Amino acid sequence: MSDWFNYIAALKILAVGLLIGAGLPALFAIGVRLNAEGAGATEHAASQRHPLITALSWVIFALVVVAAVVGVLFIARDFIAHQTGLYLLGAQPT
Repeated sequence: MSDWFNYIAALKILAVGLLIGAGLPALFAIGVRLNAEGAGATEHAASQRHPLITALSWVIFALVVVAAVVGVLFIARDFIAHQTGLYLLGAQPT
């Protein structure tokens, strides 16, 4: 390990960035596909509605929204703690 550059930390950042950067859009795409499948808008399931598949797509959409909200809250945690006194997601009192 170098004193100038931390290779392990860089690899961790790269791995998490790829997972979140590619994983959330992929989950959203799966949700869109399942929503179309549940509404009966695909070729092999013409005009048959599947409410369970539609519900699964909405669960995936909710998961993507929750991940985005948690990400924004994580980034703004110190500001929120300073302004409101709510110490969320590991914010430290100053």
